[in-house]
Amino acid sequence: MRKVDVIQNVGAMFESACIGLFESLNCDVTRIYVEASEIEQELYDAPIACIDAGSKDIEFITGLQLPMPILALSYPVQGDITGVDEARLEDWISELSNQLIGRLKSKLMMHNCQVSLGLPATYFGADIDDLLTKNSVKKAFYYDFDGEIGVCHISIETFADEIAFSQEVDESVDILAEGDIELF
Repeated sequence: MRKVDVIQNVGAMFESACIGLFESLNCDVTRIYVEASEIEQELYDAPIACIDAGSKDIEFITGLQLPMPILALSYPVQGDITGVDEARLEDWISELSNQLIGRLKSKLMMHNCQVSLGLPATYFGADIDDLLTKNSVKKAFYYDFDGEIGVCHISIETFADEIAFSQEVDESVDILAEGDIELF
């Protein structure tokens, strides 16, 4: 498939993975359309968790930029979310990043696009543009979580004009159920 089409498909799959992740955590999430400059002050102190993935044809980096109130809202705890300490929320954003990249990888596998995953890294006081790949297509998806704004970023870089990617979904691909662990 042509690289421009792959980039468009990966962006759509990433957006679907973002929404699916937060809905699975019982978050009321709505995609919003804003300019980055309109909300950069709200996201200034928000931690960022990044993780990379790639193959010989494509590489991407995902980044979650979520303020602490969103991390508290999504944290899997019974009862009072205000009692969750900040260190746990800092770990939680890395776990969310892992879950998000896993969802994206599953979607890519169904289109015969295999990628290897990196490990998440969490940043504080960083500029997301410094963390994403420089020579790539960058996309940002802004979401409203019960009045709090968070953003999911992806940078996509391709290394060939034609990339191994099937337009049709391959139903025969064995995808692990959410939460399963694959040992190899």
